[in-house]
Amino acid sequence: MTSGSSLAWVAVQGVAPDELLERAGFVDTGELDEYFEAEHTGGELPGGWYVIVTDQAELLEPAKLAVWSAGGRLVAAVVHEETETSLAMEWRDGKQLWSVFHDGSAEEKQLAVEGALPDAFEQIRREMAELEAEVAAQGGDFDAAFEVPLDLAEDITGFRHDEIGFDDEIPPFTILERLHVA
Repeated sequence: MTSGSSLAWVAVQGVAPDELLERAGFVDTGELDEYFEAEHTGGELPGGWYVIVTDQAELLEPAKLAVWSAGGRLVAAVVHEETETSLAMEWRDGKQLWSVFHDGSAEEKQLAVEGALPDAFEQIRREMAELEAEVAAQGGDFDAAFEVPLDLAEDITGFRHDEIGFDDEIPPFTILERLHVA
């Protein structure tokens, strides 16, 4: 995966990594992939989260997320950097709780929200709007709405796709091999 590309990730807590990989149809090769250059990569985070990063956003189908989150908590994010489109959602024990979507190709910069959003949502949205106003006052352009879903997913899981490799507390991820379509 290269910068400026599209990727998706799921972070699951409360389901053992081996169980998650089995449900999702992956096996860990043990080969390091520090910057998500492989099609699929995975790694453990502090707080009991296991993250799968993929360049195949279509893997995040609702039926799959329901199975992957059974017995646990799942936060998923999709990022299309070229169009500044982003999505974050949370599932618990097979049910979707909320989602936040930003379509960067739309004329009006806005967020589509569904469900009972986490408490951090309003603060993150307000902080991004303030930053957008500051940048605009200096003559710049910044799409704050693009960052809100990603910041919200990070607030919950501690993971952000574009900050990995810069955090010594997060060990490098390893390449995952697709065994079957789950």
